[in-house]
Amino acid sequence: MIWGGLHPIRSRFLLDICTILSFSYCSFLVSSFCRHHLDDDETTTTTNTINNSNVSRILSWLGVAFLGMTLSLKGQLTHRWPLTFPMMIVTLIHILHLGFFFVCDNSTKTWWWVSLGMNITSGLFLFASLLLIVAFPAVNISHPITTNGKEKYDVGVVDFFLPVQKEGSDEEECFVSARLLYPTTKGRNKTTMIPHLNPSMSNILCDATMKYTMKLPGWVLHTWCLAQLPLLRNAEPIDLERDDNDDKNNNSDESKQQSLPLVIYSHGLFGNYVTYTYQPLCLAAAGYVVLMLDHGDGSAPVVQKRDGSFLFHDEHCAKLSRDGKHLEHIRARRSQTKQRISELLSATQSLLNLNETNIPQLQLLGVSFVNKLDVENGVTFMGHSFGGATALSAAAQRPDLVRAVVAHEPACDWMTDDGRKALFPDKKFVDSEISYSGGTGGYEEDDTKSDDDAEEKKEQYERRMSSSSLLNRSKLHDVDMLFLYSDQWAAKGWGSTKQIEDLHKRGELGPKEEGVSASDYGVIADATHIEFSDCSMLTPTWIGRASGNCGKRSPHDTAQEIASRTILFLENVKEVQGKRKQE
Repeated sequence: MIWGGLHPIRSRFLLDICTILSFSYCSFLVSSFCRHHLDDDETTTTTNTINNSNVSRILSWLGVAFLGMTLSLKGQLTHRWPLTFPMMIVTLIHILHLGFFFVCDNSTKTWWWVSLGMNITSGLFLFASLLLIVAFPAVNISHPITTNGKEKYDVGVVDFFLPVQKEGSDEEECFVSARLLYPTTKGRNKTTMIPHLNPSMSNILCDATMKYTMKLPGWVLHTWCLAQLPLLRNAEPIDLERDDNDDKNNNSDESKQQSLPLVIYSHGLFGNYVTYTYQPLCLAAAGYVVLMLDHGDGSAPVVQKRDGSFLFHDEHCAKLSRDGKHLEHIRARRSQTKQRISELLSATQSLLNLNETNIPQLQLLGVSFVNKLDVENGVTFMGHSFGGATALSAAAQRPDLVRAVVAHEPACDWMTDDGRKALFPDKKFVDSEISYSGGTGGYEEDDTKSDDDAEEKKEQYERRMSSSSLLNRSKLHDVDMLFLYSDQWAAKGWGSTKQIEDLHKRGELGPKEEGVSASDYGVIADATHIEFSDCSMLTPTWIGRASGNCGKRSPHDTAQEIASRTILFLENVKEVQGKRKQE
C-alpha cells in the first residue's frame, strides 16, 4: 500500500486534492490571460489591453482558494504544511505574475521568458505539493481492537489535574496532569472523534518534541494536530451492575464483575500521555479504567501545569550522555525514576480514593467513579521504556498495592537500586549461567548498612503496609509480570532482556506457585522500540523505516499485537488469581 499501512484521513486528503485543483485552475487563468493579451497585439502596452473583469476573476479565485484552505485548517496553516507552504508560494507567484503584467512592457521577449518561467515554477510547486501530501499524509491511529470476540466498550476520556499527596513535599496538596480513559456503554453511544493532541498546547508539544529530539522546526510535526481519536469526552463511566441488569441474557464471566479493574500508565522518555494513547485506549475498550500521568521530572517534552504555565524538558541528563559521561547519565535517570515513583504511587492512592469520594474537577464535568472501581484486587502498573522502569520500581516499593505489572520494553538500567535488587535478586540466578551485577556502575547505595538503618527501614515499610495495604504481598516477585520487547531490543540485549528471558525459562519470574503463574515474557517480531507508542502510527512509514523506528510490517499491526498480548495477559491474571483465592 502506498502509505505503508497508515490510516490517512480521507476527508483531509480529498480537501488537499480540491485545494491543489483550485490553485491549478488559478494558474490556468493567469497563464491564459497573459497569453491572450500577448497574442492579441504584441505592440500594445499592458494598460491599453487589460481586461479588468478577467483580472478580478483571477484575484477572486486566488482569494477563494486561499481562504478555503485557511478555513479548512481553522487558521493553523502549519498543521498541513505539505499543502500550505507550496500553495503560499504559488499564490505569491501569481500575484507577481499579474503585477509584472501591469507594470512591464509585455512587447519585449524578456517579458515572454519571465512569464514562461513563472508558469513553469508555479506548475512545479503544484506538483511538489501533490507529492508532499502523499508523502506526509494526515493520519489517525487505529481504533481499539476487539479481543476474544467480545463486544468492546465505547471509551470515555477526561483530562484533569489529579490532586495528590507527595511524600516529602512541603505543599499540602499537589496536582499532576492526568488523563483518564474508561469504558462507557457497550456499543450504545455513537462514538465521536476528538483531537488526538490537546488543541490548547498541540503546537507547543510538537515544537518541544522536535527541539529536544531531532533539532528540527516544530512545524514538521504539526500534521499530528489533525489526528483524531474515537473517544467520548466527559462521558458517564459505565455502571456494570446496571448494564448487566439491562442485559439479562448475558451469562459471561464479565457479567459477574461489578467493578472496573484499574491500570496506571507511565510514559517513556520524550513522551507524555498524549503520545501513549493507543495501548491505554485498547485497555479501556476492554473494560479497564486507565489513569495516564504526565510526569513532572523533566522527561516529557512539555507538561502543562495547573496554573497554565509549562514545564519543559530537562536537558541535563541528555547533556551528560552527549558529553560521554555515561555513568553520571544513568545515575541521573535513576534519580528521575525516584520522582516518577513518588508521582505514580501518590496518583495510585488518589485513584483509589475516587471510589469513595469524588473530586470537584470531576463533579463539574458530571463524571463520577464512586463505587465503580475495583479497589480490592489492586492496581496494574504499566509503562513503556522509562515508564516500564518506573512501573517496576514502584511495584518493588509497594507490591502490596499491585495486581500486576506490564513492562513494555523497560529501561531496567534506569530502575532504582531497590527496584533492580528486587527484580534481579542474587538467589534467582544461583542455578543460572547468566548473572546480574547491578547494571551500569553497580548499586550506588552501600549494601553494608548498619543494623539501626535496616531496622528503621523495616519499621517504615511496616507502617506503610499497615496504613494502606491492599494485598498480602511483600516483594516484587509476588506480583505477576509481563515483559514485552521488540526484536530490535532483544537482538541487542537491551533492557536486561537476557536476564528476564532466563528468569522466565526457569520459572523464576513472578509467583512460583506451580501451574498457576501468569507471568510472561515475549518478543514482538519485526518491531522497534518506538512502536510501543503512538508515534509510528502518526509518522510517515518511509521515514520510520529509514530512521530505524518502524519495522517492515504496518505499525498498526504491531501496535495491535502489543495490545492483544497485553489484554490477554491481564485476563489471564484475573483467572490465575481467582484460582489462587480458591486454593
